[in-house]
Amino acid sequence: MKSTILLVDDEDVNLELLQGLLKDDYTLVCAKNGPKALALATQKPDLILLDIMMPGMDGYDVCRRLKANEQTKDIPIIFVASKREMADEIDGLKIGAADYIAKPITALEVKARVKAYLALRAVDKPDQNDGIGCPVCRAIQTPVDEMVQRTDALMKEVTLSVEQRKSLLVIRNNGFHAQCMLNLSLALPPMEKGSYPLKPVNLDLLSLIRTVRAYFESRIRTKGLTLKIQLQNQTDAEKNAFFVRGEKMLSYSLLANLIDRAIEASPKDQTLTISIEDSGKNGIVRICDLGTVPAEIRESFFSKEKTSGQGTGPGPGAYAARLITEAQGGRIRMRTDETKGTEIVFSVPKGEADE
Repeated sequence: MKSTILLVDDEDVNLELLQGLLKDDYTLVCAKNGPKALALATQKPDLILLDIMMPGMDGYDVCRRLKANEQTKDIPIIFVASKREMADEIDGLKIGAADYIAKPITALEVKARVKAYLALRAVDKPDQNDGIGCPVCRAIQTPVDEMVQRTDALMKEVTLSVEQRKSLLVIRNNGFHAQCMLNLSLALPPMEKGSYPLKPVNLDLLSLIRTVRAYFESRIRTKGLTLKIQLQNQTDAEKNAFFVRGEKMLSYSLLANLIDRAIEASPKDQTLTISIEDSGKNGIVRICDLGTVPAEIRESFFSKEKTSGQGTGPGPGAYAARLITEAQGGRIRMRTDETKGTEIVFSVPKGEADE
């Protein structure tokens, strides 16, 4: 079945443009004002493309009402905004928007962002991801892979402007995140059985951390957080590298699950710290935030059944993190304290830079 997208814009020309770009691949429903959009949203479309400047009820108000409604709060919303309106990007993200598309829109950006968010939406539906093999995940794996490959190819074009390159990088990060979450959904069942066929390579863990940080940049900024990356107690790890042995997508998923949890658990306007230490045979990664794990789940924090305060993703975040860590030959633990916050520490075998 085709995914359903709700298009909301008071201008016929804008609706016709979006319809022309998306009608062949998706089921489209349209609204020209806020009240109509709220009514159609109760039919639970898979994604909403929402104009900001509309008479009467504007896009911000529509977004607030959708996020306050239990029926519609989980539908991802992408604002379609002019450059001038994008100055209010932080306000839009604070009330629950997933992303922005800048006007004048381009076919490449609209199609790529829609595909990325629908892929993530599919991953987040637990009723469709149950069972070994995850048929839904396999069905959308190929188009997501294709999107990332095409974006990588486009980024090599020398004629791209700075803004175009920045937009492509956002699309690429979203697509890679979707790739990794799909891969994790398929990998979890054999991990649970202890039969996952690990294929480790040398990879730069610091580079992966920076990629995860870029994906969560909007959430970090919206919450007023500061994320510090340290290597051997050095405060500037931006230009350094630290090589470990593991699978790239699994390692990304491990970091994404734990950083997601730390962002969610951290109080506003605080600092998150990710530090890497060299213990000889292993790299030791510490992810620290000032939140506290509830007392009732501390003893079973890494178990499959406990989900409270553990972020998002396929399966409980901490449970998936434990399975990935152990599959890659490491160990993981958690310490929490009402005054010092929470620290999750995991190890991963060291690697070396390839020639």
